[in-house]
Amino acid sequence: MKVWMWPKSSELNFYNDLLTNSLSGAGIEVKDLKHGKLLLQVGGARAGDIVHIHWMHHAYQNSNLLVFIVKSILFIMTMLYLKVRRVQLVWTIHNLYPHQVKYKRLERFMRTVICKFCSKLLVASESIKRKVIAEFDVPASKLFVVKHGHYLGVYKSKGVDCRKAYGIDADADIYLFLGAIKAYKGVEDLIEAFNAMKTRQSYLIIAGKADKQMEAYLKRVEDKENIILDLRFIPNEDVADLINAVDVMVMPYKEITTSGSAILGLSFRKLIVMPDNEFIDEYFKEDMVVRYNPNDYNGLENAMKSALNVKREQRTPPYEEVLKELEWSAIAQKIKNVYQGWG
Repeated sequence: MKVWMWPKSSELNFYNDLLTNSLSGAGIEVKDLKHGKLLLQVGGARAGDIVHIHWMHHAYQNSNLLVFIVKSILFIMTMLYLKVRRVQLVWTIHNLYPHQVKYKRLERFMRTVICKFCSKLLVASESIKRKVIAEFDVPASKLFVVKHGHYLGVYKSKGVDCRKAYGIDADADIYLFLGAIKAYKGVEDLIEAFNAMKTRQSYLIIAGKADKQMEAYLKRVEDKENIILDLRFIPNEDVADLINAVDVMVMPYKEITTSGSAILGLSFRKLIVMPDNEFIDEYFKEDMVVRYNPNDYNGLENAMKSALNVKREQRTPPYEEVLKELEWSAIAQKIKNVYQGWG
């Protein structure tokens, strides 16, 4: 059995590399399935082999409706080819829908069709499983819950004092938003909440590459006192020192299924502020997350205040217990069992 993984690795996220390495450690041969070359590359796949795709929409989505339809037809034909060759198609559903959807009805149709063609579907939580069953009419027997692994030891420290680099006092309280800056991630709400509760000793670092819409918004923000904008893609080698320098990570996302950023924060044992959702209940324990009602106008502001109180009380959450559940070796074994029909 060979596994053709799309993508096998990624420059933007260590998730795929960690998954691939752990599967290789479990004795599985993982082949790299290049973007846009699905049909060409799996021509050599044999019955029993597996094509494992993570973000399906790259195979058919397009902003032009006609191109979207043509790509969708070609992808359905590719899935038919795989089925005839008795090659299993496995999909890890990271999000119920892509973050950007122009043609919602066509997107839902395609995802429903793909679910029918797939031999197995992987999701990272029971809550996502329930949503997939309801949204795409998928039998529960086809869905397997395998948690997202941790990032322990992945990002190495260079020993840089980021507080000093940003000109922040050693005893200041620092909130961090880290990652690509897009509208659905709630950065506008974050800045508004921070400006409502900030003191002379509190700072907000927003670090990540902004899209054009958010870049224009950030330029319009008038009150930027104690807000540090580091609007660039944060290199992997800078991540550890940046996270280690802050007190609280804030993730005011408007949409959450599974959050790799939250698991990154968990891996660094950082207190996280995020809207209340089912994902928290499955991955975190008490005092690891301060949650808030996103429909409460002052919810985010109050949660950020509460987070500092939790930090000052120096509570000791059971991080080791939680992180042990996210060991990659165990995750690889679960996925291997799913591949082999034992899941």
